[in-house]
Amino acid sequence: MLGVMFSVLMASLGGTTDYAAVEHLDAWLRHPVYGDASFDSFEHATGNPVHRGSPPYKWPVNGFLFCDPVSSHWFLYAGEYLDGYAFEEQWPSRCIVFRSPDEGQHWEKLGPVFADVPYTFEGESSPVSHAPDVSVAYADGRYHLCFDWTTKNTTWANAANPPPDANSGVGYAWADSPEGPFQITPKPLATTRAQIPLLGKYRRLYASTLVRRANDWLVLTLTDSGPNFGWALLGMTAAAPEGPYTPLHLLLHPELPRFHPPLLEFFPAFAHDGYVYAPATSVALNRNYQAILRAPLEKAHTAGAWELYQHGSVWHAEPVEHETHGIWGQTFSGFINSTGAFHVMFPSRDAGGNGTLNLAQRPWDKPYRPTGFLVSGHRGPSLALLKRSGPFISIEAELELRGTATLIFDYGAPLGPDRPASDSSLHPLMLTRSAGLELTRDHWALVQADEAGAQNATAEGVLTSPPSTLHLNWLDDQHASLDINGARQWEGELPPGAGLFALLVGKESHVRMARLALTHDPGPAHVFYLYTEALVCAAQNLKHWEIQEDPRFRFGVGVVSKEDGVLAKWNIEASAFTLHAPRDPDYGTATLEVDGQPVQLLDFSAPETAPSSALYSQSLSPGRHAVALRPTVGSIPLDCLEATLE
Repeated sequence: MLGVMFSVLMASLGGTTDYAAVEHLDAWLRHPVYGDASFDSFEHATGNPVHRGSPPYKWPVNGFLFCDPVSSHWFLYAGEYLDGYAFEEQWPSRCIVFRSPDEGQHWEKLGPVFADVPYTFEGESSPVSHAPDVSVAYADGRYHLCFDWTTKNTTWANAANPPPDANSGVGYAWADSPEGPFQITPKPLATTRAQIPLLGKYRRLYASTLVRRANDWLVLTLTDSGPNFGWALLGMTAAAPEGPYTPLHLLLHPELPRFHPPLLEFFPAFAHDGYVYAPATSVALNRNYQAILRAPLEKAHTAGAWELYQHGSVWHAEPVEHETHGIWGQTFSGFINSTGAFHVMFPSRDAGGNGTLNLAQRPWDKPYRPTGFLVSGHRGPSLALLKRSGPFISIEAELELRGTATLIFDYGAPLGPDRPASDSSLHPLMLTRSAGLELTRDHWALVQADEAGAQNATAEGVLTSPPSTLHLNWLDDQHASLDINGARQWEGELPPGAGLFALLVGKESHVRMARLALTHDPGPAHVFYLYTEALVCAAQNLKHWEIQEDPRFRFGVGVVSKEDGVLAKWNIEASAFTLHAPRDPDYGTATLEVDGQPVQLLDFSAPETAPSSALYSQSLSPGRHAVALRPTVGSIPLDCLEATLE
């Protein structure tokens, strides 16, 4: 009787919501490191891959898909690299062109794009050796190609600060047909050696897109910041495609005083219906988060014109051998045809580590499927967090599982990457403070993780067939029952908990969720973001901060700045936040900024050392915001930021 009364009471307080329905897409937190519950509607071609790497060119992981407006043939310009992007004079990185007369059904390999490489630009003592990444535009009866290049003497050690006998940059070439061969102009459009480091860190130039506008040409160029692990999109314009161009300037970068996802590489871009779109892929460990940024075409040379057009739910990986690593390399490249179909080429890597180039398509005006999402883990786990709190009274799911997944119904761990760098993954603290249902193809377990991350299975059992349906139902505030594939598996003691719901997907695992019906009374979702989140969002070099494992920090670890000129920034989707930090006689002050506006001068000093506490709180208009700290005097600690998610 108590169980019936409990279920009736809780159902009356809340309701049942299917969070796998597209109208609840924004209820999910998506993140470049944690992962993404993607509702995207892309259908991957059954004939994939179009091209697979083999020695010595094991990594064809970049490319540009072009539809010739004259012949209607498709062309794939494939960037081929050695394993690990290695520089070797005998095997320079190169671009190979493929042609398809039947919209990607069959492909013919035509050969190298450039017939005259090696080629020496004016003013250079070393010839161009590597030229793998290109973009192509058709205008005025000619095919215009923009490409990145490095000279023979370039190495990874000198690429960002090239000596006199080495260089890299952006080049231009033209041809009378998309097959080429393309003729390289004597002067490059821009070079790394001539580029003044922007914000003191962005200099190396590569991966450029050439775009025709009404009265001029626009080049969008990718640049990185080396050990700071920040990537920026630069812009320059010219009256003619071969230049001369205006100086390159910043358009998009992590240090922007607004919400901007970190670890994003932008290449290649494309223009459509008055806008230029820049898809971007996170270079975190799993690379399973993508975004699309855009600007009006005629204003795309100005930083203020750009917006985050699609934040996550852009792309999903299929559980197939040639997509073992998800999107890997640059992001997808494509075009929208006359019927509104968005055709793309996307790079990945197979189980052996070789690069693959593949095709997919979706309706341009229907980016999402009406129901169902996919979460994948590749080289490490992924976590999709629902921005809704418990207690959850019933969890019903229809799913397809490969590998391991845990439906967490009481999540209370802090959030953040393990380090502010490429190939970053979930911080170990993200795998603590939770309770959930772990599933494999032949096993289930109710698991709990304590504050140290130690896991304990309170109940478990064997499955005779892979889980396709499940129902975890609380009978009262202490007891629950579990049905999997329509059969009762367990009934016993299980408090529901008041934490958040999350889907934790293991390494080399995929979950396609067709239905996820949760019965609960939704309440505010509070999370804590770790110091690593503030560092990665501001493209910070960890060597400028001292890691301290100290109980003064809320979760036992934080950092203290060691140098002037550093920045901390949290990107949040929230309606309120609270900054937590310890205080100490040796600490200084910092300006707190919200969306680029100073709001408070914070003093982290105190007569005596004090443990972490709330130093500042503020309500926000619900949405995306940036909260930043700029030290003004002395060193400052970074602990965590508490946010009320929206």
